[in-house]
Amino acid sequence: MAGVKAPIADMRPTQLTLGLAEVEERAAKIAAMTPADRDAHLERKPIPHVLGPGKKIYIVDHHHLARALWSLKIPEAVLGDRVADWSGLEPKAFWRMMESKGYCWPIDADGNRRPYAAIPASIGDLTDNVWRTLARRVRGAAFENLDTPFQEFMWGDYFRTFMSKRLIGLQFELAVELATKLARSSEAQDLPGYRG
Repeated sequence: MAGVKAPIADMRPTQLTLGLAEVEERAAKIAAMTPADRDAHLERKPIPHVLGPGKKIYIVDHHHLARALWSLKIPEAVLGDRVADWSGLEPKAFWRMMESKGYCWPIDADGNRRPYAAIPASIGDLTDNVWRTLARRVRGAAFENLDTPFQEFMWGDYFRTFMSKRLIGLQFELAVELATKLARSSEAQDLPGYRG
């Protein structure tokens, strides 16, 4: 059975940033698919969401997929599970509930907590977070891939304390090597997926 599609323009993000390198990779893969393969791929990647104030759709996963589709001017994605309906809450109570359940990440690329109002209203307005890109690249090799919300952001925040944005931009493979070693440090033991 085909999933329900919704316009990406109606999907609201629940984070400030994402890894634009990963978005570009996904967009290239999707662009190379036939329309039938693309539809099958989107059916396998339905987007979980929360219904928020004003009955707006707040997506709680697959931001990179939604942004890749948006960049390709593909107008719709398949909606997955509605994990909650908090459409009756006032915005402030809604965002507090979202954060208490681990459904939003109001932290910017520099690791600063921002007000919920800073979370963009559009998928297209999410900005790049190179540390999250780095964490995604070493996931699996450096730390175990768990189903923990925002796991890669947590690891990215950790890596940011040891290396500069400039290093990642100029010598990405060196940053990958360093991140893989840092992930084994006892300082990382409280992070989800730590292997030691």
